[in-house]
Amino acid sequence: MKKILILRFSAMGDVALLVPVVKSLTAAYPDVEVTVVTRPKFGPMFFDIERVTVFPADVDYTYTGIFGLRDLFRKLMRKGPYDLVMDLHDHIRTKILRSLFKLFGSRVVVFEKGRAEKKAFSRKENKITTPLPHTVERYYKAFEKAGYPFKMLEAPYLSLSESIQSASGWFGYKKSMEVTKWIGIAPFAMHKSKIWPLENYPLLIESILQKTPAKFFLFGGGEKEVKFFESLKQKFPKNCEVIAGQLKLRQEIALMQHLDLMLCVDSSNMHLAALSGTPLLSIWGGTHPDVGFGPYNYTYETNIVQISREELSCRPCSVYGREKCFRGDFACLNRITPEMVSERVLQRFQ
Repeated sequence: MKKILILRFSAMGDVALLVPVVKSLTAAYPDVEVTVVTRPKFGPMFFDIERVTVFPADVDYTYTGIFGLRDLFRKLMRKGPYDLVMDLHDHIRTKILRSLFKLFGSRVVVFEKGRAEKKAFSRKENKITTPLPHTVERYYKAFEKAGYPFKMLEAPYLSLSESIQSASGWFGYKKSMEVTKWIGIAPFAMHKSKIWPLENYPLLIESILQKTPAKFFLFGGGEKEVKFFESLKQKFPKNCEVIAGQLKLRQEIALMQHLDLMLCVDSSNMHLAALSGTPLLSIWGGTHPDVGFGPYNYTYETNIVQISREELSCRPCSVYGREKCFRGDFACLNRITPEMVSERVLQRFQ
């Protein structure tokens, strides 16, 4: 068996986008074993992939600083040796680790992050807006460079065992509600420039319910997010279920696979839904899918709601999101109305 070590600590969406690549790699090479080194909370995404193990590395507490990384390296070496070390993060932590692996004779390949072209795409003036390679493609190219070309598998990539799919208890309930559309709502992201104004959601839900029976499942996490979801449930007690804080990651993914549609923003929940093969509609503001982080293998014209660059040439103002707006009014988000989104949602059910 050949042993490959992959380094990728964050963010959640970037780690999720590793899944189709790792799954396709092991399917193409039955003589390969893969160890993914990532934050513990992201590990469950890889649990169902054959010949893939996760090394949970808590780089925020257990393996902090130079000495923490040294300890992490020693533990990884004891599980080696590795035929190949893939740095698919290219961050200060992984730069230190890959240097240590090189020093001890391991072959190391680093993926092309495309920092300069992403910066040119998102800068304030004189943008260069040629669509950039998707992050999944960048990961794949790194393996191709390492001598492991393969054909990408078809979705779904996050395929969970049947026991996990039935664990949350929601699915028997759905069978008695076949005429009711199941719509996931994931309205939150790390940065303000990605978040569609929250006051739009009650209007959106009301508009959808006027046209079709629907059950809304509210995805997220954190005290503020749960508080907002509880306010929606109070307004629509028979139509909203708060998932945030109720299910573990794999159960959330299992629930996503039963949705008729996931309504989301540019976030990790968007990537999880896309990798699950779930129909989705994603609202984009300060970021742009052409930078390389759109829902993988989805048609942007059908699955993205955004104000065009012809109307707002300032888009995108950032690769990953930001807290301030070049214009000062977040027009990229505020010009998207509940009526526009409702119409796009209902079109998906026709």
